[in-house]
Amino acid sequence: MGRERRHRVLGTTALALASVVVTLLLLEGVARLARRFEGGGKEAGETDRYHEYDPLLGWRKKPGAEVVYRRREYQVEVKINRLGHRDPERSRQPVPGTYRILALGDSFLEGYTVPLPKTATQVLERSLRDQGCPAEVLNGGTAAYSTDQELLAYQWQGVDLGARVVLLFFYYNDVLFNDRQEYFGAYKPAFELHRDGLCLHRFPVRERRQPPQPPEAAAERRRSASALLEWVQDRMWHGAPRTYNAIARLGLWEPMPPVSPRLELFVFARRRVEEIEGGWQKTEALLDLLEREVQAQGARLAVVYVPSRMEVQERSWELTKTLYRLEEGQWDRGQVMRRLGAAGARSGFPVLDLTPALRRADRGILGAPYFTHDGHWTETGHAVAARETEAFLAGLGWLPPCAASASRP
Repeated sequence: MGRERRHRVLGTTALALASVVVTLLLLEGVARLARRFEGGGKEAGETDRYHEYDPLLGWRKKPGAEVVYRRREYQVEVKINRLGHRDPERSRQPVPGTYRILALGDSFLEGYTVPLPKTATQVLERSLRDQGCPAEVLNGGTAAYSTDQELLAYQWQGVDLGARVVLLFFYYNDVLFNDRQEYFGAYKPAFELHRDGLCLHRFPVRERRQPPQPPEAAAERRRSASALLEWVQDRMWHGAPRTYNAIARLGLWEPMPPVSPRLELFVFARRRVEEIEGGWQKTEALLDLLEREVQAQGARLAVVYVPSRMEVQERSWELTKTLYRLEEGQWDRGQVMRRLGAAGARSGFPVLDLTPALRRADRGILGAPYFTHDGHWTETGHAVAARETEAFLAGLGWLPPCAASASRP
């Protein structure tokens, strides 16, 4: 190779390396800027400012309270109305001629991850009104509630709201916590199951200043000195956990630490777990009692199953299996919905499974129904829940005539 040719090759190689270095430095700068403007962590004590002690329910939202959630994936203002709901102001009784739906549930329904107009109840209400229906869809969701608290909330306040339809949004961890007297540091009501039915065991609920806090993340990565490397780690951790561990074996970062699955996760286990079975017995009794209570008010009850992110997204299920070292074939993601559907068939309430629709709506990095780190619904998730609920109610013939003819069957 001649000297001139060697100089050309060296010059081209140096230019290519310089371009790579400059590109990496630019990407590192962008990643550092993005990290600087990230919101708070998983929890920043927001519930302290709008939850208060309740002797019957354990905790409730303070009427008139306001708080702003500042998280890495969203910044949302939450305001509580006079009825104690995250909702527009409502009268206790509906205006004559108004068709009222009451939704009960936990943080998924409360929807503190999205602006109020984007919550499932508001999207559903707006759709009905756009069809000329004077309808109201009340958001009775409260973070960390289980079915037992939702039943009590209906008995205490819901029966006076004049709802024609009651929707119960059900999440898998309700099964375990329906048989528990505490939710991660906060006391809650508990029922005992007798031959004659359910009996409220603890009243008033013991007061504790600490509000209910969800569990800590199962495992956290060490913060990297390089924001770009941290970004790559984060994407692989959530999107390709096996690849993440394969690269870890090369020494670039620490592998995922072994983590024991929390008991609530065993609702998906194929083997029988006595504590989970006890939770199911209470859950089925609670749902049956709620069905009878709603019927006594001349209304109708439907249950909407809210699947967790791992039930919808294959990448999230892969992360769960990898993180908790779950053995293939011993877990069944469809088990909770099947059992819930069987309970509905026995007690007489219909059950809507949102899982298929949420799977269809998942576009990965182009748009997903769940946040990556928070795990709750995005605006897309709420929109899907509203659309599917409306179609479900229309199929049952439970919507007012003005909407029933216009809604998709």
